[in-house]
Amino acid sequence: MLVGGALVLAWVWMAGGTTHIIQIDYRWGGSFLEGAEVEIDGLVVGTLQPYGRSNPVTGFEVEAGEHVVRVLREGCELTPRTVTIGGGDGRLATFMAEVEDGYECRVLLR
Repeated sequence: MLVGGALVLAWVWMAGGTTHIIQIDYRWGGSFLEGAEVEIDGLVVGTLQPYGRSNPVTGFEVEAGEHVVRVLREGCELTPRTVTIGGGDGRLATFMAEVEDGYECRVLLR
């Protein structure tokens, strides 16, 4: 029983603990979105930067609950997205960021 408990604790620790992550993949927006600021619940939490040399994915640690996410890019209309994370909703939420062209630039999270 002690070994089983230790294995469960090791598994939780190695899997990142009980952290919750909002991840944004911006490969569809390409270099245009690289460096764009990410706002979660009204606070800028970082920028979109590649993971490693060429993987256009950035993750942001959050608390469990409902969050409003936006990608801020100068000159673009912002489209917020609401996500619930934690519990039965899982510890990871992934969005694809893309730029919708037209008369105005709009950043969408799908």
